[in-house]
Amino acid sequence: MGANVLPIKGSQEFPFRDGKTAFHSITDYNEYALALIDLKLPDMNGMEIIKAIRKVSTIPIIIITAKDNDTDKSLGLNLGADDYVVKPFSLIELAARIKANIRRARTYQPLPCDMAVKIKDLEIDPVSHTVRRQGIPIDFTPTEFELLHLLGTHPGQAFSKERLYELIWKEPYFGNENVLNTHINRLRLKLKRSPDDTATYIKTLWGIGYKMEDN
Repeated sequence: MGANVLPIKGSQEFPFRDGKTAFHSITDYNEYALALIDLKLPDMNGMEIIKAIRKVSTIPIIIITAKDNDTDKSLGLNLGADDYVVKPFSLIELAARIKANIRRARTYQPLPCDMAVKIKDLEIDPVSHTVRRQGIPIDFTPTEFELLHLLGTHPGQAFSKERLYELIWKEPYFGNENVLNTHINRLRLKLKRSPDDTATYIKTLWGIGYKMEDN
């Protein structure tokens, strides 16, 4: 992709032809608003780059994947990507997804208040954008945080998958449950203190969606 080919006013694009250069640029400068990663790179597997970025940054990540490759989509989302586009795609669609992810990361508005939420031993603070369990901080991407905070501010309330998706991703659902399910699974994994941890916060409501356990 060449520089400044997307129809996004005021944006500046920095294309890299290999994964190592892109990763080092992100970690060295830490000034990028979003990373767009093609999983087919000459030197590094795109999944490796996602894992490496997630160790040092919570910037939104969108992956570019081949048509009907559900394995890549699922794995990429599980490793920390926020969204994906499928080849072939239009620049208009890509630009819309980029703007939506950047907007979500920059202008997250807590719902319905800015007070810290406490669920069991979990504290979600929208002002400092932090999550702590038993006083220990846990890192979440902006999308993960928004999803957790939405559920946390409505303990015991059932949310359909369609409703959750449209509230967080700000677009029609169209059965995109893979994206939502993967983010829920990542939340659960990060909230665990150890593999043997049996504490539960987000409950699956079969045939409906999810809810946050109340105290």
